[in-house]
Amino acid sequence: MRESEKRLARNRLLGVVRSVRWRWRTRVALRGLAWVAGLTGLVFFLSALGLERMRFSAEAVVALRFLTWGTLAVSIYVFLIRPLFVRLSDVQVALYLEEHEPSLEHSFLSVLEEGSRSASPGLTQRVTEIAIEKARRVDFGRRVEKGGLYRVAGTLTALVVLTLAALLLGPPHLRMGLAALLFPMVDASEVNPYSISVSPGNVTIARGTDQIVTAFLGGFEAADASIYTRGESDQSFQRLTMLSDIDDGFEVMLLGVNEPTEYFVESTGIRSPTFRIDVADLPYVDQMDLTYYFPGYTGLQARVVEDGGDVAALRGTLVELHIQPTMLTAGGQLLLDGEPAEDLTLEEDGTLSVRFTIGANRFYSIELARGDGELVPASPEYTIDILTDQEPLIRFSEPGRDMPASPIEEVYLEMSATDDYGIADVRLVYSVNGGPEDTISVFEASGAPLGEVSVGHTLFLEEWELEPGDLVSYYAMVRDNRSVGSSRAVFSDIYFLNMRPFERAYRQAEQQGGGGGGGGGGSETALSDMQRQIIAATFNLIRQQSTYGEDEFSENVVSVGLAQGRLKDQVTTLLQRMENRGLTQTAEGFRDVSEILPKAFEAMTKAQEDLGDEELRGALPDEQEALRYLQQAEETYERFVQEQQGGGGGGGAGQQAAEDLADLFELELDKLKNQYETVQRGQQQQADNEIDELLEKLQELARRQEQAAERQRRRAAQNQGGSADGGDAQRELADETEAAARQLQRLAREDNNLELEQTARALQQAAEAMRQSASASGTQASAEASSALRRLEEARSRLEEARSGRARRDAEDAIEQVEELQQQQREVQRAVRQLPTERTPERQAEIDRLRERKDHMNEVVKNLERQLDEAASSARSDNPQAARDFAEAATHIRESKLKEKIQYSRGTIEQWDPQSAVTMELQIEGDLQALRDRLERARTASSQREANPLEEALDETRDLVRGMEAMDRRLNEPGQQGQE
Repeated sequence: MRESEKRLARNRLLGVVRSVRWRWRTRVALRGLAWVAGLTGLVFFLSALGLERMRFSAEAVVALRFLTWGTLAVSIYVFLIRPLFVRLSDVQVALYLEEHEPSLEHSFLSVLEEGSRSASPGLTQRVTEIAIEKARRVDFGRRVEKGGLYRVAGTLTALVVLTLAALLLGPPHLRMGLAALLFPMVDASEVNPYSISVSPGNVTIARGTDQIVTAFLGGFEAADASIYTRGESDQSFQRLTMLSDIDDGFEVMLLGVNEPTEYFVESTGIRSPTFRIDVADLPYVDQMDLTYYFPGYTGLQARVVEDGGDVAALRGTLVELHIQPTMLTAGGQLLLDGEPAEDLTLEEDGTLSVRFTIGANRFYSIELARGDGELVPASPEYTIDILTDQEPLIRFSEPGRDMPASPIEEVYLEMSATDDYGIADVRLVYSVNGGPEDTISVFEASGAPLGEVSVGHTLFLEEWELEPGDLVSYYAMVRDNRSVGSSRAVFSDIYFLNMRPFERAYRQAEQQGGGGGGGGGGSETALSDMQRQIIAATFNLIRQQSTYGEDEFSENVVSVGLAQGRLKDQVTTLLQRMENRGLTQTAEGFRDVSEILPKAFEAMTKAQEDLGDEELRGALPDEQEALRYLQQAEETYERFVQEQQGGGGGGGAGQQAAEDLADLFELELDKLKNQYETVQRGQQQQADNEIDELLEKLQELARRQEQAAERQRRRAAQNQGGSADGGDAQRELADETEAAARQLQRLAREDNNLELEQTARALQQAAEAMRQSASASGTQASAEASSALRRLEEARSRLEEARSGRARRDAEDAIEQVEELQQQQREVQRAVRQLPTERTPERQAEIDRLRERKDHMNEVVKNLERQLDEAASSARSDNPQAARDFAEAATHIRESKLKEKIQYSRGTIEQWDPQSAVTMELQIEGDLQALRDRLERARTASSQREANPLEEALDETRDLVRGMEAMDRRLNEPGQQGQE
């Protein structure tokens, strides 16, 4: 039993020794791993960074792989394997333990030594018990290597964290370099993240033909690239600089390749694989001349383009190809979009010819027959672009606006029409009181096509026995030569002749300014003005329906229907208030008005129903009938008021009734006019924002077109001709320019703005010049590109001029509103002074009218303040002085507390404080005059646009550079050097 206890005690001591040995080996292993990870990681990271400097060349990848993996192997052997193979005896471990735990006092070493010398059992037992007791006190040696293990584990953790941080936060090429080194089985040439994609790669071409080589950089950017070529007869590679392309690529044309040629592309140390161009004696297109036979309606003569390729012409143009092959061939065929279309005709002189008609945007190419009859590709793929035949324009140059007329007048109408290829016919369409339309042909083409036509026609109004209040609507329609035989036509705006008694029609015609499609008038004609706007909006939807999407068209129709509904509700409110005030019982004139307005209401209801069903053609007659009744009501109102003011029929009661009716009309119609003008200003602001966006778009297009024109010039100077990629870039620019032209054309029609319409045409012409540049080559391509750039800059200048005119428009609009406020303020002052002192129902009714008038004035001032802030913001970039004046005017409204004064004066009128009321009215009048003075300064400043020194300097520099380039081109032209 004693012997077993002795063995047990000894085994416990040996267990402690083995535990310390294991902890020692663990520390050695972890320390070795830390050294391996640190040293190898450092080599890996430095090698990965070095790969970026060596551009990931295959040789560098292989060498650094040997370095990094060799470092890993050596460090594993030195720091891990060799230390772990060291063998330690129990005595050495015990000695190591007692060195770290001095409190053991050599007890472990004594037990092991006593056991080896066969000492007294009792002594050995006692020494063992003492050692076990002391080991228990030091936790059986578990504290040994504890600190070392923590330090080594912390070091390993720090290395892992640093590695992850470097991978996540380091540059991309670091991660790519590590990936290239960590996977040695991947081919070294495949791990390079930088590449150069070259087209066409390996290819076989006909001997003596040109070959375009394009290159795109992958994974990196560079300002230039070079191609190295070596023919079969050359000893070394020859370097050529490639031209940069708009798609961030590079291209070059190898001229007249007569022998097998090797080539590769290099940029900033990155090299593509080496490719080979093999040549064979194959038939190929040596030169191809194009003859354009334009559609007959254009009146254009046939045009020959020598050494052409891409095609850009009107739809329906017949194109004849005359092909000179590099060698005799028995025939060939024309391919359209890769499919056989026509066989080539072999001429007596060995040339070939074929014809095709342009019908859509497509591609074409030529195949020629070899000696054995096999067809082989003999040309690149050329583009067929359709040029746009623009719609004709038609407008009225006389009178060009709505106008009053007497029923016995003769009205002369003059129409101006323009088209790019000729006007076919012009017709005048008119309708009397919303009745059936009549059409008069005023011009029919004969002989040579005319691109611009001005014709006139006189309407004899007395033939229709019209009365005051009636109306005649008219518009013009035009067709160009292309649309002869079809129903497609272009319409002008719709205008109105409003029948008035002779004296008033003459006076209004003298006073009325320009306007179209529903011109303006005073507040007493606001109802008819609004109805004319609704008719014009309906008519514009009809003539522009093809330009809208289905959803957009429906939304616009709904908007017009809502406007018609609001006007109908306004008429209902007017009738109800007339009845509530008993005006229809006081005089015959009121009864006449109250009998006419329900007829207008009924016609508006029918029109609104047609608009709800999107039956716009059906809605137009009802809308015009409603306009007729509204004009009759307004005519009756004006006649009655003039009779009463002239002293006829009614005395004092009639005079008061006339004033009541005038107040009623003015209040209701001013509210309607204010609502309508608010909507109009919102639409105008939206249009202004679109023009700003278009202007920025045109600036970007002009910049890109300038780059394209420079590339075309360089190609022409190097005699490289055109290129597929350059043509694609010009077509892309043409598409974007056409989109901008369509947007601007829509804005021009909505705003009836001839200047915007002409700018849209200039953009369309710029797009056509771009397509012509894409289809041409050499100096012609350069000339077309420069022409497109010039038209783009002209359009941009016109838009800038249009934007600079906004400040004056905003100032005049604000002044008009202030003038109306001043007029209303004077009327209010007069009414306040004339209020009776005693309390009567008449005085209360007058106070109610003045209160409504003040509420309306307050609303107008609120809207005016907001408009002035918007005008200041809009004019800040173009006209800083006008912007400051607008801002001062808005600030004046706030600092003078104009809105608060109007509200306070409303209260003094309600409480009937005569002295305070008159004083406040005088203050308001003074504030309005001060506001008008500030707006007059804004109008003056808006007419004097401030020059931008930076823009002027840039324009002068640009002109100087272009002049120098033109002189440089002239000096480099053949035959000019000696003369110069």
